[in-house]
Amino acid sequence: MFKPAAFAPPIRGHGRTLRTLALLLALGACTSIAPGPATVTVSLIGMNDFHGNLLPTGGSVTIADPNHPAGVKVPAGGAAYLATLVTQLKARNPGNTLVVGAGDLIGASPLESSLFHEEVTIEVLNQIGLDISAVGNHEFDQGRDELLRLQNGGCFPAAAGKGVVGVDTCMSEGRFGGAKFQYLAANVFDARTGATLLPATAIRRVGGLDIGFIGLTTRATPSVTTPAAVQGLRFDDEVQTINGLVPSLKQAGVAAIVVLIHEGGSTKATAINDKTCPGLSGEIVGIADRLDPAVEVIISGHSHSEYVCTRPDGKIVTQTGSYGRVLSHINLVIDPRTKRVVRKEANNVPVVNEVILKDARGQPLALPANIAALKKDAAVEALVQRAVALTAPLTGARVGMLSGRLDRAASDAGESTIGNVAADAYLAATSGPAWSAKPAQIAFTNQGGLRNDLAGNGPVTFGQLYSVMPFNNSLVSMDLTGAQLLRLLEQQWEQPQPSHGNVLSGSANFTYAWDAAKPAGATPGTGQRVVPGSMRLNGAPVEMAQVYRITVNSFMADGGDNFAILRSGANRQSSGVDLDALSGYFKAAGTLTPPPLGRVRRIN
Repeated sequence: MFKPAAFAPPIRGHGRTLRTLALLLALGACTSIAPGPATVTVSLIGMNDFHGNLLPTGGSVTIADPNHPAGVKVPAGGAAYLATLVTQLKARNPGNTLVVGAGDLIGASPLESSLFHEEVTIEVLNQIGLDISAVGNHEFDQGRDELLRLQNGGCFPAAAGKGVVGVDTCMSEGRFGGAKFQYLAANVFDARTGATLLPATAIRRVGGLDIGFIGLTTRATPSVTTPAAVQGLRFDDEVQTINGLVPSLKQAGVAAIVVLIHEGGSTKATAINDKTCPGLSGEIVGIADRLDPAVEVIISGHSHSEYVCTRPDGKIVTQTGSYGRVLSHINLVIDPRTKRVVRKEANNVPVVNEVILKDARGQPLALPANIAALKKDAAVEALVQRAVALTAPLTGARVGMLSGRLDRAASDAGESTIGNVAADAYLAATSGPAWSAKPAQIAFTNQGGLRNDLAGNGPVTFGQLYSVMPFNNSLVSMDLTGAQLLRLLEQQWEQPQPSHGNVLSGSANFTYAWDAAKPAGATPGTGQRVVPGSMRLNGAPVEMAQVYRITVNSFMADGGDNFAILRSGANRQSSGVDLDALSGYFKAAGTLTPPPLGRVRRIN
């Protein structure tokens, strides 16, 4: 008959030994099934497309609110407020948090940054604690040598009154130490040597685990950057680059792989942090869905959109909009024994500042109950205010008055009020008495060259205009035939333009119509969207064989934004700077009234 072990009689002479052995076996059993080390949570704080916006831009973000179906707008942005939010998010997981970027942290910046060759923004990002960032297309605005100087340090080289130590460069005791964070450029190669311009990957140890990062920019950088700035550089395919680097990171034993990429998409969400991601589209979708499964998170940029999306294979894709108004907070929960991510989550968090927004009636908007304004980080604010004080005489100079708002937001046809004003300013600057020998007849500007809106009903300052048009492009006039002008318009949609097209703003005396149901052009030269006979100059039909004088900015004139036909323009003549043309147009107008839309008509 079986008896329980507790009641089994001891074997003579061996009772103590067996009891000791049983105890040791029991302890061994406990050791073998005891839980292993707890999981480790690695946190990431993501940002993108800061563009040197050290001060609040006056913009807002919309947050969901159960009491307001359309959501609630909250004022957001400003480097000193952003720094405070970074500190708060780091405190949630102290010691195990990294701050990372997805490019365009500099470039197309307001005067407070650009006047000092972006050094103040680099110093602010150092103070905030940025660890790693991908390069974006705007990191190349001033060429490879300037990008490497910002990474490694040193004063801006003296040239044409610029690069004066203590005046516009090396503002901190005559020195500039460069970025303390590491720029990554995995798909940017020196065409001559075949080496990457900057490191392709980085590994950071967090919570006892190695996290691998791959950083890269859009392969379209050469078409959206002044050609001279990227001469001698090669920009490779994003997916092939990333997937080609994954094996080496896995071999290095990383517990997770994160991609920082300056390429993006958009959704139809009306409030931030809508994780249903309605209508997610854009280049980032195809990229994300073709990446190696080892990639856990993609922190994206470039499209100035905000989203937190999870792809079918579990990859999280984030973007924070632009200008430092939102940060992504991402948690990766990792099993240190298997070095596998067992759980992950992401949220976009607004950088709520103390700037008071007003409603349509001019009344202050109240913040929702669960939202509190951030206080300024003192150290970052000191850096910002020094730049503000030094640029104040220039930024505060009044150039004119505006009786209504000028927006970058495009109509269904693709034109914008601020784009129309810019085109009119280009034409005015190149068709006056100084150009009487060969005055321009039509002017165009690209939407990507316009970086901000202008609030209406009041004075307009030079600093505000600079925030709209910060690239200092020259104006270029050239001859095109009517047939070439038609080709220019078709190139607004033809490949390799983005799927939504790239509609130009034209001067008031030029009109045309396009048909959205017609072929956009899968290859250059095959577009059929411009309605035949719809091009009109001062009301008269444009003749295919006739020569017309047009003005564009120097970026477009060199084929930027994929307008290759402009390289064929004859009798080219360069004039002043685009910003000077815009400033002069405001001064001449006295009080400028926003022009009506309707220069471009869309059918279907």
